[in-house]
Amino acid sequence: MKNIVITGSSRGIGLGLAHAFLSKGCRVMISSSNSSNLDKALNELVEQHGSEHISAKTCDVANYQEVQDLWDHAQKSIGQVDIWINNAGIAHPLLPFWKLDMTQIGHTLDVNLAGTINGSHVAIRGMIEQGSGYLYNLEGQGADGGIIHGMGVFGTSKAAVHYFSKSLIEETRSLKIKVGTIIPGIIRTELQAKTSQQTDAGRLFLSLLGENVREATEDLAKRILANNTHGVCINRMTTPDMIGKIATLPINFLLGR
Repeated sequence: MKNIVITGSSRGIGLGLAHAFLSKGCRVMISSSNSSNLDKALNELVEQHGSEHISAKTCDVANYQEVQDLWDHAQKSIGQVDIWINNAGIAHPLLPFWKLDMTQIGHTLDVNLAGTINGSHVAIRGMIEQGSGYLYNLEGQGADGGIIHGMGVFGTSKAAVHYFSKSLIEETRSLKIKVGTIIPGIIRTELQAKTSQQTDAGRLFLSLLGENVREATEDLAKRILANNTHGVCINRMTTPDMIGKIATLPINFLLGR
């Protein structure tokens, strides 16, 4: 039985992963900076999976002490942390850089980049002390260097996470812990909708190739639990994955997915 902590897990991919891991017999701690969303997510998980293996704690990943508190609470609630997933992320409005205000810019960088750095720092130190553990960082648009107009700050944050994660993988090779990344693919989450639905092309792309959260995260959880390799990228945007999505388009259309 694996013990898993997921940041930003009151909805979207994080919540989907929590469902998937619980269904596979894992212990899971969810977190969110929004206590109302967290309570709602916890109630949903308990209703479907029972309360024995689920725990929750509010955490603003941009605040280092809150991230450390999350680790400490996880160890008390679910035991040794086997897998820590830096999933928390936000998107800004799809606007040119100069039309964003500095609050939007700062918040995006704080959550996506500083939050990943904070989570990695806390998790790696804790895993070194306990003697094992696996850290995953979520990548996103921008990590591959691609440009989407209006997503400059978001893309910059994810490009930085990509570089940071590659650096972590190299620096931890001699340790007993493992580090990897996750490219979740095209999933119909609220975060995806906020960006893609601001353009006709984005709406079409998401409607055609976007996947249901629960189905996508079920596959992600299976790949994460099966992996034991340092430096892996669990990538659901590979050529075979994309061919599979395209091949199932007619079936999904008929089923109304």
